[in-house]
Amino acid sequence: MTGEVTALITQRKRSAEFLEFLRWLLDDIYADYARLYLFLDNCSIHHTRAVEAFIAENRHRLTVIWNATYAPNLNLIERFWGHLKRSAIHNYYFKTVENLEDAILKAVNSLNKNKNHPFRLHLKTVQSLPRAA
Repeated sequence: MTGEVTALITQRKRSAEFLEFLRWLLDDIYADYARLYLFLDNCSIHHTRAVEAFIAENRHRLTVIWNATYAPNLNLIERFWGHLKRSAIHNYYFKTVENLEDAILKAVNSLNKNKNHPFRLHLKTVQSLPRAA
């Protein structure tokens, strides 16, 4: 609904970190929203038993829309990551991991502030989602 990209930087890319991300989205970032829609690709960490159980337990607030298998061209986030790499981290030397993280977050925040940027992820809906009371 917002068209913004939400990112959580972790040291690893595993199911445990993805669950941390989902909890962070539901409990902190979008806590005031009645329902959260996620468009997910078929990465293996999205299909673990723990993640599937979490999604099932939170189905009253969380709806997952699965991208078609082997169709990265339908996944807008792939284009965003490509843009991020080209504009923020490609051909740059980062002395520390923290410097790299700062560059990524700065690029994401910059994109989120630019409402007309071509890589904003806008989804058109028939009606707005109600906010939680």
